Order: sequence, then structure tokens, then C-alpha cells
Amino acid sequence: MKKSLMLSAPAKINIGLWVKHKRQDGYHELASIMQTISLSDTITLKEVSEPGIQIFCNNPDVPLDSTNLVHRAATLFLEKFSIEPYLAINIDKKIPVAAGLAGGSTDAAAVFTGLARMYDKAITVNDLMNMALTHGSDIPFVLHGGLALAEGRGENLKFFEPPRPPLSVVVAVPVGVKVSTRWAYENYVPGNNSAKGEAFAQILEAYRRRDLDNLRRYVFNDLESVTLHRHPEVEKIKQLLDSTGEGVVLMSGSGPSVFGLFVDRKAAMRAVKNLHGQKVDVFIEHIKRKNQ
Repeated sequence: MKKSLMLSAPAKINIGLWVKHKRQDGYHELASIMQTISLSDTITLKEVSEPGIQIFCNNPDVPLDSTNLVHRAATLFLEKFSIEPYLAINIDKKIPVAAGLAGGSTDAAAVFTGLARMYDKAITVNDLMNMALTHGSDIPFVLHGGLALAEGRGENLKFFEPPRPPLSVVVAVPVGVKVSTRWAYENYVPGNNSAKGEAFAQILEAYRRRDLDNLRRYVFNDLESVTLHRHPEVEKIKQLLDSTGEGVVLMSGSGPSVFGLFVDRKAAMRAVKNLHGQKVDVFIEHIKRKNQ
């Protein structure tokens, strides 16, 4: 009987993103607080009779060839364990593409963990993280999920318990706007890092305490200076979502997604009303603990 497995692949948001400097290896030295949320894709792995790796997806913007992170993750895993590829992977896409929510990375992470389960391979999460790092800086984090302080280029992770009860999250994505992560980092101009370091040190504590007033005071995303300049519609969405004054609103990653953190769903819904009439996809979610 051919094996099959279905997995959830949750999105992430960056609750603060500090781009420190460019490294000699071409990557940027970062500090970011990453949090997985309930918005997720569904990945189905299935053994098939035809040789090779076949990718299927309900979103036409997702490539179905070897450029897809899912394909690359499956290839790496199967080669590592000398497993002949007879595999079909279906991606039921809910996470917007190229939106700063780690949609491609979380799908690849689900493939790594799913194949380990499907083929009953003894491999630790740390081993998976080391394997995954070669395919994307966000993949080690989304393999584990929950809340983490990520440093280096995203591979140095320290995990924490997320705030309880979970905060409500509004994710607003402007329709038709896509941002290349590479473009955003290439166009970023570093600012005053000493002042940012002092502010960044306060973000994690305020977030874990659910202290939205202090979090609003300190939180920042360095890449907003790039993306908001190129895409003023993202700035407008951010202002509208923030206009109730009840939440903490920030761009996630390189954007164009904007998220708002609120103490409960009622406050989130009040903020969403201000987006009426905008060309924007809106998701009302909640923060998640460690992946199950």
C-alpha cells in the first residue's frame, strides 16, 4: 500500500526585525523575533507509481518545478537517505506568495518533517534544521515553530514560550503587490544601530508580557524603510490598521504583508473595519505555540 501524509504548514510574522550589517558571505546579520500564527498551508505527500517528484498547487503563482523550495527539500531528503523518488506533493496554498510570511519556507519545512515520518527515518529536529538551512534562512525556525529570537542570518535560534492567552493577529496583504526579499535587503541602508540595539532589547520582554503599550513603543522593522518607500499602499494599510490605537502594527519580513497584534478578537475586528474599501486580503488569526 502506497504511503501518504497530510501536514499543516503555518506562516510566521516578524515581531521586530533589526538588520545590523552585511556580512562577508553576502548575507545580512539579523536579529528578529519570529512567531508562528494559525494561517497555514496544507501539504499532502503521497507515494505514486511514476518516478520523480511531482508538485501540484492551487495557486498559479507557485512554481511546480525544481525551483520550488518544496521540490528542493524533498530532493535533498530523499538523496540523503538513498530513497528513490516516487512522490507527489500537493500544496493547498492559503498563505499569500512573496508576502513576508515564510510561505515557501514553511511548506519546505513540512516536507522535511513529513518525509521523516512517512519513511520512518530517525532524525532529530536539530539535524533537520542543519539540513534545511542550506535551502532558506527561515526554514530552521518554522521546522520548530512557536516563538524564537533569531540571530545570525536566522539560523541561531533561542525559543521561548509565547504569551498566554494567545494574542489575536490580523494579517493584511495588499492585492497585486509582491516584494522580493533579495531586493529589499539589497536596497536597505543601515541606520543608527546603537539606538536600535537598546530598543530591540525591550521587544521580546514586552511581547511575552502581552504589554502592547511598551511593545508599540519599541518595535520596529528595518525593511519598512525600503518597502514602504516603493509601495505607499503598504504604508496606507499600516496606518488604517493602526488607527484604532488598540494594537501593535508592523510589516512582516520584507513585506508587503502588514500584521496587527490585539488582545482579543473583538479589538482585531474593530481594526479590520478600517480596511473596508481597500484592495487587500485580510486574515484574522491567532499566535501559535510550538508545531505539533
